[in-house]
Amino acid sequence: MSTLKSRATAVARVLLLLLRLLAVVAALYISVQYSDDAWCLLINGCLFLLPFALLLGLTGRWVWSLSGAAAFALFIYGMGELKFIYFYTRLIVADWSFVLEPANWTIVRQYPRIYTALAGFSTGLLLLIVDATLATPHRPRLAGRFRIASLVLAGLLVGALATQRHHHTWEVWLDDANCNTANKCGVASRLLFSLQIYEFEVPPHLGDPTPFLSAEVALGEQARPQLAQHPDVVLWLHESTFNPRQFQLPGAKLPPLPMFEASPQTRAMGLLRTHTFGGKTWLSEFSALSGLVPDDFGAHRARVFTTIGTKTQTNLFRELKAQGYTTIVLMPTFKRFYGAGRTYEQMGADRILTLRDFPEYDQYPGDEWDIAETPRMAEAAIKLIREHRAGPDGAKPLFLYFLSVKEHAPYLANTPIGYKLDKAPIPKSLAAKLTDYVNRLVTLDDAVQTINDYLFAKDARPAVFAYFGDHQAYYEAESPPYRFKLPEPKHVTQFQLRTNFAAAREPGMPLMDIAFLPGLVVDYAGVDRDNYFESLSAMRRLCKGALDDCADKTLLDSYKARIFGREVGLFPFEE
Repeated sequence: MSTLKSRATAVARVLLLLLRLLAVVAALYISVQYSDDAWCLLINGCLFLLPFALLLGLTGRWVWSLSGAAAFALFIYGMGELKFIYFYTRLIVADWSFVLEPANWTIVRQYPRIYTALAGFSTGLLLLIVDATLATPHRPRLAGRFRIASLVLAGLLVGALATQRHHHTWEVWLDDANCNTANKCGVASRLLFSLQIYEFEVPPHLGDPTPFLSAEVALGEQARPQLAQHPDVVLWLHESTFNPRQFQLPGAKLPPLPMFEASPQTRAMGLLRTHTFGGKTWLSEFSALSGLVPDDFGAHRARVFTTIGTKTQTNLFRELKAQGYTTIVLMPTFKRFYGAGRTYEQMGADRILTLRDFPEYDQYPGDEWDIAETPRMAEAAIKLIREHRAGPDGAKPLFLYFLSVKEHAPYLANTPIGYKLDKAPIPKSLAAKLTDYVNRLVTLDDAVQTINDYLFAKDARPAVFAYFGDHQAYYEAESPPYRFKLPEPKHVTQFQLRTNFAAAREPGMPLMDIAFLPGLVVDYAGVDRDNYFESLSAMRRLCKGALDDCADKTLLDSYKARIFGREVGLFPFEE
């Protein structure tokens, strides 16, 4: 019996040793991959070397240090891959604030496989701890002078990272940044570059604003509604919403969805260029509220809503507030979710609410996401409008911005296939998920009609009702082929703007950038515009809705030189 036990112990020790070696080799590989020069190799290598040097200096234990550094590197890499899979964006240093905010774990609960991955990592970590514990009695601590040398090495590595934090300077911070010829970058390189999110400078645009200003003058003033009172404005962000009729689905019979069709009140509608796919709603919020595109802000792109949106001195909230509007945001999530509540407030919103602020909805179990059914969001929006109009400030116009969330992924693969999607040439699992998705759109469509009927009832006060899809849905599979031929078709949704008063129809645009949405809303509200919104409106008309897609690059450069210049006052400038 003792012999068998000894053999089992020996085998277990060998397996633990192999696990340690495998973990170290894997950690070294994922640390240094995508290194294209010596500095890049050092930066990437720090993902393993820095924690190893620190642990070795602090503990003097080789095994603990190797295993700890390997576990750290693998954890950071794994979290980055999971974030990219589910959120289509890479890990950055600022994500620590996301992880530490319990409200943000609402969305993580939507993807149970993340917990499976965490459980697998925890099991491996536990085995590494057992291996290190068993190895400790047999290996003496490292001598003091070598431990000091390790700490000095760690300090030198930190110093090297600090001095080389601008080693990679990408013009556009993409979700998988183009830091070398392979258009990929190491984990540590990306993390180090993302530190620039804490450094802000107004984007430099060396173009000459004169060509744009000349074109703006030649364009002339656009006819705008002339009303006795400013209209109420309702802007609704539709989560993950894309007209499924834009997919090629021969054989399918999709239900009618009037929210995607023109109505007698429609003044503008069409395809919308977004700057994200499958997630990252905050990128679309940033553009829809500020009139800017995320790609102009380098390392800030990933958190542009909270880091740049809050610095804007003019945006949709502030523009309408300057004309006497009361501004309200109705959220479907915790106010702390991604720091959104604080961002809305700093951008100029007067009140930020969730369904928990309504007694009739606060009785339901679950968190804000759980109870934010789309019909409830529409009902709550109508209640806010009604109460404002009947309240002491009822004479003031209202700007209500709200979001839905129930159209968000994941979509159920066990949904009974409907709408004859099984006849379409797509995988059965995708047909099931599309059925689930379309079912949610049917519910959304009913809610849109509810708001439409209330705002545009007979003798109702003037109102502008605009809604848009923030990005396309992610089905954990390739989307069906599209009916249209446009660059980056996954970055296309749709928008519509309606009014209950006479107004000219916006000329058709092949594809309008989401950054022009706030200018369009302000134009149809008929309010006075500041210099920034004047330029925003003019550029929309000059390039027929295209912004970064604009074929006239001289005009585009001139426009950006204009809006980022001191005269417009979009951002504060340090003297």
